Amino acid sequence: MVRAMVGGRAAVGNTPGSTRHDDVTKRGIDMAGCCGSDGRSRAGKLLWPAVWLLIGAFVVGLWVWERQLHHHAEVGPHGGPLADWGDGAFHLEVVHDRDAEAVTVYVLDRWAKKPKTTDAATLTLTLRTNPATAVRLEPVPNEGDPPGRHSRYIGRHPAFKAEAKLTGTVSGTAWGKSYSGDFSQN
Repeated sequence: MVRAMVGGRAAVGNTPGSTRHDDVTKRGIDMAGCCGSDGRSRAGKLLWPAVWLLIGAFVVGLWVWERQLHHHAEVGPHGGPLADWGDGAFHLEVVHDRDAEAVTVYVLDRWAKKPKTTDAATLTLTLRTNPATAVRLEPVPNEGDPPGRHSRYIGRHPAFKAEAKLTGTVSGTAWGKSYSGDFSQN
């Protein structure tokens, strides 16, 4: 039996320069796809790019869900319009009570479903009226709020009686960061 190197592979054959491989060893393994020329399996060469592609698709899907598809309702659980605070980290619901000349602002989670507390001492609601009207909102403990944290703020002003539908901005400082969010009653 003569062994020779042909095309970078060991060839086994009956004559010098023969390219016929031994079916049991080299050719049988290559045809099954178990070993490539660098020792990696063909399945492995295709598997890892596919795994990374799936991981990438999963990460992009999470990003899309987080940014767009976690969509909340246009109104909160108390029937008021929502203001986005903290780039979707949480929401404020503005509830207008014309008869009491008051506005209650509820701090809600990112899905605008459950109360979320802040350490804000006060909030400011600025109505888009002519001229603009700024109202200070004071914290009023909500059931379940821990000491020093608030999920409800209330403010009173005669402008709340005059305006049928409120449009404005709620701003404040929570956790050392300034936030602002627009709202509009429909």
